[in-house]
Amino acid sequence: MRRCEVFGKEVSHGNRVSHSHKATKRIWKPNLQTMLLNINGSEIRVKVCTKAMKTLKGKNVDQVKKILLKNIKTLSPKIQKALFSVK
Repeated sequence: MRRCEVFGKEVSHGNRVSHSHKATKRIWKPNLQTMLLNINGSEIRVKVCTKAMKTLKGKNVDQVKKILLKNIKTLSPKIQKALFSVK
């Protein structure tokens, strides 16, 4: 399933509506990209949406940790494990 590992953005569902207002099912997929995150000295490869990439790009390690802790409920287990592991 396509899901952003930082913000938790998922596939959403809805209707495509034609000119005659005939509704057919459709889905919107998040634009996921692979990104390397440096958390506690270890680099982790994660799939994030482009909004998360823009948010995390150019930030130092402390700022990235602050952003991740702010979104703790939507983080993937892989990121949570790296965030709370002590080296």
